[in-house]
Amino acid sequence: MNGNRGPGGPGGEDLSRERLFGMMAGFKATAALRAAIDLRIFDELDGEALDAASVAARLDADLRGIRLMLRALTGLGLLRAQEDGRYALAPGTAELLVTTSPGYCGGIVKVAAGDVEWRALGDLADTVRVGGPAPGADALAPGFPFWTDFAQHTTFVTERVAGLVAEELAGFAADCPELRVLEVGCGHGVTGFELAARHPRARVWAQDWPEVLEAAREHAGRRGVADRVSYLPGDAFTVPLGGPYDVVVAANLLFHFDRAQATRLLERLTGVLAPGGRLVVAGFAPQDGREREQVQAHLLGLLLLSTTPGGEPYSPDDYRELLAAAGLVDVELHTRPGLLPVALTARRP
Repeated sequence: MNGNRGPGGPGGEDLSRERLFGMMAGFKATAALRAAIDLRIFDELDGEALDAASVAARLDADLRGIRLMLRALTGLGLLRAQEDGRYALAPGTAELLVTTSPGYCGGIVKVAAGDVEWRALGDLADTVRVGGPAPGADALAPGFPFWTDFAQHTTFVTERVAGLVAEELAGFAADCPELRVLEVGCGHGVTGFELAARHPRARVWAQDWPEVLEAAREHAGRRGVADRVSYLPGDAFTVPLGGPYDVVVAANLLFHFDRAQATRLLERLTGVLAPGGRLVVAGFAPQDGREREQVQAHLLGLLLLSTTPGGEPYSPDDYRELLAAAGLVDVELHTRPGLLPVALTARRP
């Protein structure tokens, strides 16, 4: 998610006029990419080079607008301009940005730079002054539109985090006569579904808002585990959770709440965990002194400031305290090289 140089790169580089300007103007590249994906420009150029007039005609778009967009995308390295005035996809673009490609990643823009974030961060100075989101920008409210996009479009690290959790629980899961898994605030549900895919005896209960669970159903179907998934629509703090469960997963969830709320939710989740069961927390967990290499986690903090009343990224030590306060023991931190999100597991005595 972050490279080896520039903001957040390990060790980073000294601030220069060029790097400063790159930060100032970076939103323009994001805007061009968002628009090109929405217009499906990359789809039109898949397999053939076209001039601006041909692209404009196929998209029923203004010629001047398309001409300027194609030049900008070429400057960003997403297209290549040919001497005859036609444009072709640059290497790698077809794989990642053509919608019919198995490796298509364009939908992730709705998560990484979606409309909610785009608007919320545009008022960041005021948000910082008042210490919280503007009215109507509450990510914890029912129907908040971001969560459907989040559930539909998994990010680059989603699979790796799910794999990390599944690998760390492999020994425990193998010893369970049946593996009962609850994923709270599941979003796409991939973490729980990965456990189900690896363990034929596993059954998953996925909890989230009703509209989010519709997207989770699609992921469960694609992974071939739909017949072993049940759904719990509603608020994680109030919906009946059932149980007991062998594993409870809270991925990308607790940092949306202040400490009091996070503690209350963890106590509730511990209450539906079977004795000896495991509670898993997964997501960004930045550590002091590593801000440059964990910049994405700290930028997430600004997004949480803009969209939640009290959320902020918790460090591994914070999570250890929260899990212990909920009555859990044997807290362990699990990481992988090159993977910024982490997982913590804890046991109910």
